[in-house]
Amino acid sequence: MPDLGPFNRRETRWQTPEVAIKQVKSGEVWGRTPKFGMEPTVQAYSGVLKNCRGIEFTTKIEPHPMSSPFEARWYLTKTPGVLKRCEDGETFACILADVKNSQP
Repeated sequence: MPDLGPFNRRETRWQTPEVAIKQVKSGEVWGRTPKFGMEPTVQAYSGVLKNCRGIEFTTKIEPHPMSSPFEARWYLTKTPGVLKRCEDGETFACILADVKNSQP
């Protein structure tokens, strides 16, 4: 299967430069349960970063078919290929990805 993407995540209080380094090294992008969500979800914007800091990535995991054209989502229990990760008592959704750190 060819790589899908590119996708991006902008730098935020959760998507920090330190997290970006971990993502590049591990080849994994994790996601928490969104504020109004029901389960852990990897979320990213479609396309490349433009004039901001963050990460860009490609993956072989298809986003959930109900994602919007502008934002891709991979749900822990609803998207085939999504892995479960746990850290500090919290459960995360995880996708394997080729991650590029775009910190100017």
